[in-house]
Amino acid sequence: MKILICDTLNEKVLKELQTIGECVDISSSQKKHEDLEINIGDAEIVVIRSATNLDKAIIDKGKILKIIARCGVGVDNIDVDYAKLQNIFVTNSPAANLLSVVELTVSLIISAARKINLSDKHVKEGKWNRKEFVGIELYGKQLGIIGFGKAGKLVSKIMKSFGMSVAFYDPYIKDWNGPEKNLELDELLRTSDVISIHVIKTKETENLISKQKLDLLKENAILVNTSRGGVLDENYLIKLLKSKKIFGIGLDVYSEEPPKNMDTFKDLNIISTPHIGASTGEAQLKAGLDTVENIKKILAGDTTVAI
Repeated sequence: MKILICDTLNEKVLKELQTIGECVDISSSQKKHEDLEINIGDAEIVVIRSATNLDKAIIDKGKILKIIARCGVGVDNIDVDYAKLQNIFVTNSPAANLLSVVELTVSLIISAARKINLSDKHVKEGKWNRKEFVGIELYGKQLGIIGFGKAGKLVSKIMKSFGMSVAFYDPYIKDWNGPEKNLELDELLRTSDVISIHVIKTKETENLISKQKLDLLKENAILVNTSRGGVLDENYLIKLLKSKKIFGIGLDVYSEEPPKNMDTFKDLNIISTPHIGASTGEAQLKAGLDTVENIKKILAGDTTVAI
């Protein structure tokens, strides 16, 4: 059984996969797309992370493909519907990256509130003008969470320890009797001092936070996105920051990766990281091991782990 590995995996995960079949690793290839097209033809299992896209054209080349295994949460880089039509099982590891993404989210919020990236650059340039870096306290402010699943709830729990109140928007939560306020999206955007996005990318969430929605933001608001690119209008968000209508931005994901508008980030209170939410040793190991277990279950006939 041939297993095609398209993205970097933990060594322990690689060894576990080798017990299942013959592994072909193209993760470090300089011509990965070409190698993917060549090697997928006789692969029964393909293992990916977020850097590899499996669209209809690529899936069609997998003549005997049985399983697409995603080490991570989002599957927007896979044409899941088409894979299902071809009787290919798609599986992911939705819980493995949770802590790492949440910790990054919290760090982006704090960094934006205190302009840590700008002040760090300032000191390293040999300067010492503290008046440029007046921040804001999080205590007593409202945190608005868009998407109140596991990640959103954990961010809520952590940020409450800073003395923040919490509101959320999630159309899938109808009845709520918890201490957090359940608001409609417009109201959440109008009233929150810090907004953190935690949604998967679907047709419903694409450009969810549009130009019109961003115009609802409070003056001096902070917005953080560690979920998926394409769910907000990044270019307009940056325009708001440039015009000082909002206070700061934290982005780990982008509508296009790598983003082509990096020149517009310069000297702004925007903390930008290269899609590293799941990039901790612990998260990658857990995602990989969860993926191996999912593959084993599907091969044994247990398809409940498939999407």
